[in-house]
Amino acid sequence: MEDLKRLFKDIGYIEGITIINIEGEILFSAKFNNKMNEQVQNYEVVGKKFLDVYENLDENNSTTYRAMRYGIPVYTENQELVSKDRKPIKITSLSVPIKSGGSIVGAIDLSVTPNDDDITTSDVDIKEIKDEILYAYNKVNNLHRGDDRAIYTVDDIQTCDRGMLELKSNIEKYARTDLPVLIFGETGTGKELVAHSLHNMSDRADKPFVVQNCSSIPANLIESILFGTSKGAFTGAVDNVGLLELADGGTLFLDEINSMPIELQPKILRVLQDGTFRRVGGKDVQHVDVRIVSSTNEPLEKAIGEGRFRSDLYYRLSVLMLNIPPLRERKKDISLLTNFFIGKYNSVFNKNVHKVSNRVYNALAEHPMNGNVRELENIIASAVCMADDNEEILKFKHVKPRIACECVPKIAEKPQDIQVSAEANAEVQDRSLNKSVSEFEKQLIEKALKEAEGNITKAAQLLDVPRQTLGRKAKEYGLV
Repeated sequence: MEDLKRLFKDIGYIEGITIINIEGEILFSAKFNNKMNEQVQNYEVVGKKFLDVYENLDENNSTTYRAMRYGIPVYTENQELVSKDRKPIKITSLSVPIKSGGSIVGAIDLSVTPNDDDITTSDVDIKEIKDEILYAYNKVNNLHRGDDRAIYTVDDIQTCDRGMLELKSNIEKYARTDLPVLIFGETGTGKELVAHSLHNMSDRADKPFVVQNCSSIPANLIESILFGTSKGAFTGAVDNVGLLELADGGTLFLDEINSMPIELQPKILRVLQDGTFRRVGGKDVQHVDVRIVSSTNEPLEKAIGEGRFRSDLYYRLSVLMLNIPPLRERKKDISLLTNFFIGKYNSVFNKNVHKVSNRVYNALAEHPMNGNVRELENIIASAVCMADDNEEILKFKHVKPRIACECVPKIAEKPQDIQVSAEANAEVQDRSLNKSVSEFEKQLIEKALKEAEGNITKAAQLLDVPRQTLGRKAKEYGLV
């Protein structure tokens, strides 16, 4: 939200909202000032193709199409809109992709026009159209893409690290089988990229590739989403195909399998054993030919020990295993990935950065990269976005805002807020570095949770780390 405020600062109010689906059909459109309404009326465009309405745009210069292509928000200033028989106008636009089940299904575009005394705002109350916006957003967000497919291949895994090169070799070997594969890696290491690559190298490459994050939906809904429902199973239930049936013949990727409810795990085990299941509320046995690929960001042995995961399911899922090393263990990849992401975001933001200062490389190498490749990509995306149009060198000033926000330095600015116990200091000489760091990390988390009165979301904001990461670490240290 802060980035949004900064981007639109001194430009104007949000005066237009457009939502399109992956086919480019306009599902919703609202223009809030007279100048934009002169360009095209809201009711005229719903149901039409976006590129048919704005005749000067195409898939390469439209922010909405670029957002769907790259899977990230795309921002541009002074984008010209031209409709047939209408006066052209210029807008500043931010387009954000909409994802469902790991696939991009559309985009929402927020537009403003530059501050202009001649522009008058239409007499429209945003609250009156809130329900329409939500309806359109949900409509596109719940769309099922009939062409579920894996986008990435093994060639998209950018690396010069020996361990990662070995992983790529194993992907090729494992792709020749139909055995289940368990992918282990910290958050942000690229587990879904590996799953895509595995599917695309297999004989199932032309079949569906269906993705479901097990932690992103409530426990009481995941069963019906995976297995489908039968009419009459509960009030309002209809015959509905689940993800297993949608993935028939292809691959079902269960991301963060460690978050799957324990009571649902025996049903997944049965699918692995004989390819059969029943829909929720159904009596008929369904048969599917699906390869199960799963991932976890924590050792499943730990979840088994805590009673959160079945050992028999673990052994079925982990016939083949792929371990993705964290970015901090493959420093050579940082410079390679930095240049790769610069090229990517040069295209997104229309910049011309093609050099990187040594100070930037050194800073990135020293940065903890707790968010791994995803964090590095976010740092570079932000840096390229903030670089001036004529800047050719990525400098430390561009990456500093993201690197300087690490949780430890941020809290350490107020030494009185951190009081490491004397016992911990006395023991440090007799303990390994990892244990000492863990003890320090535990005390930081404990302090943040105390200040946040036990609220993990607020504590995560204080420490500037993802809520999921803090929750996992707090459990590891027995703090929740």
